[in-house]
Formats: sequence, structure tokens, C-alpha cells
Amino acid sequence: MKNQPEIGVVIIGINVEKYIKDCINSVLASNYDNSLLKIVYVDGGSKDKSVEIAKSFKKVHAIELNDKHPTPGKGRNHGWKHLVTPYVQFLDADTILNRNWFKKALSHFDENISAVCGNRSEIFPEKNIYHVFTDLEWDYEKGFCRYFGGDVLLKREVLEETGGFDDDLVAGEDPELSYRIRMNGWKILRIDEDMTLHDINMKTIGSYFKRSYRSGYAYAEIGTRFMFREDKMWLKELLRISLRSLIPLLLITLGIAAGNILSGALAASLVLFRPFLGIKTFNGKSLKNSYRNLYMFHSSMVIFPQFTGILRYLFGVITGKPLRNNA
Repeated sequence: MKNQPEIGVVIIGINVEKYIKDCINSVLASNYDNSLLKIVYVDGGSKDKSVEIAKSFKKVHAIELNDKHPTPGKGRNHGWKHLVTPYVQFLDADTILNRNWFKKALSHFDENISAVCGNRSEIFPEKNIYHVFTDLEWDYEKGFCRYFGGDVLLKREVLEETGGFDDDLVAGEDPELSYRIRMNGWKILRIDEDMTLHDINMKTIGSYFKRSYRSGYAYAEIGTRFMFREDKMWLKELLRISLRSLIPLLLITLGIAAGNILSGALAASLVLFRPFLGIKTFNGKSLKNSYRNLYMFHSSMVIFPQFTGILRYLFGVITGKPLRNNA
């Protein structure tokens, strides 16, 4: 691209004083004319020094939402609407942008491509087993794809056309917008180039459960939202999680009713631990034996916190009390 366009960079976060400085510095260190970068940090209601740190950068405009129920979509929408740039890069505050990303991504846009994303990797991929799982699962499909995540470069035009992110979604706002973008006839491209480094910073089983629970909630909310459309999204995942959670319980119940608990438990185990029969590589990556076994166990058991999230979504639909984030 001979004439480099202005790029708006929207960074969102809550209580990210540990990360925000490095994130902003990575944008400023880009192999791109800094005068063409307009940076906005949108804070969802931090109790730490996140906003203070962001404001210490002359190039950064900080927006404080102070929202009782912040969501990523609200933060991103406030950010891009503050800007007038033809392109908008979205980042989570716990990421570090690759210095060559802008030039590589911009070269792929054309009249049909509205969004370009790349590779996200963990900064500490083997810090613990949670980091191993997360790093593996960032490896999405390449080429024209169904959806992007929290890090993506978008044409402003498509944000205005779609209205941007859903303000109310507590999770899954990026795939949901991706769906609407594709339904408007645009294409999303994921290139095999480094885009960001990320720090999941997960240390406990409780954090792992919460992340899985929220992913299940997102599968349910988005899967049911588009279930009657010709091009469905996440309905297959929603059904898979639900069936793989319920069938083992049903088999055990039938075994008890038939007076043969052992047979019921065996049949349930075959369904539950089915991933052990199939996973030799992950997206083409060979796994160490120890990681492979742990990942298969994770794949077998993660459905339960995910199914709990699905049940929470259904509870919210019935009672009118959806899951909300609290500042």
C-alpha cells in the first residue's frame, strides 16, 4: 500500500495495570508511521492504576466507562466510535502487537475483505497446563474463515454498516459480529502471520472453570440466536456439548435402573472419554505424550463446566435474568 492510511487502535481492559504499558508500547514500536496511529484505551471500570498508566502516554486517549455491567462490546464500540480512521485495530490490553503486523495485514485488504486477523500465541506457552491448552486453542483455521477473535484489523466501513459489536454479550461478541459481517457479503481473512502475543495468566482450576463456563454460555446464546438461519453458527458446538454431557448421565441412570451399574458406567465412560480415541495431533501440531494425555482429558471433561454455562443461559432466558459482568 503506497499511501499508508491512518489506523485507529482500540485497546480495552479492566484492572490491567500489569499489561497496559507493554501493550501500548508495542503499538508505538510498530513498523508503521506513528503519526498515522490513533490510540484509544477504553477502561471498563478499573480499581487499579490502568487508566493512570494509559493517560501517561501523550499518544493515548483514555475513555473511562465506569459501567455497572461492562462488556467487551461496549468498550470496543466506544473506542471505534471515538475515532474517524478508515481502519480500526482491536486489541485486548493483555496482548503485545507484532511490530510488522500493520503492514502485513493491510496488504491483504481488497473490496471484498473487511477484516484481517493473524496468529495469536501465548507469551508463556508452557508456564502450566492451562497455558498449554490455551496456546493450542489459539490455532484457528487459516485463509477465509468464519470468525475472528479479540485481535483484528477491520475496515471502519464495515463497523458502521453493521453497527459494531453487541453491547450486551458477556462473551462471544467477536464471533457474533463476524457472523453479521459475513451475512452482509464481506469476507474475513486469517493470514499465517504473527499478530499478537497474549498472557492468559491462568493459575487455578477455578479460573479454568470460569473460562469454560463462559464459553458454554456464549455457545448457547449465539448458537440459539442463529439456529433458524440457513448459515448457522455454534449450533453444532451447542448440541455436541449438551449431548456429550447428558448421554453419560443417561447411560449411568439406565444401568442403575436395569440393575447393572457396571455396564452403565462402562458405556458412559466410552462416550465421555471418546477424545482419547482420536487426538494424535492438534491442528497439525504434534503433542508431547504427557500433554497429549492431559489435553484429551481436558477435552473429555471441559464439557461439564461448558454445559453449566449452557444451563445458566437457559435459566436467564426463562427468568429474564441473563448473566452480567460486574465492574
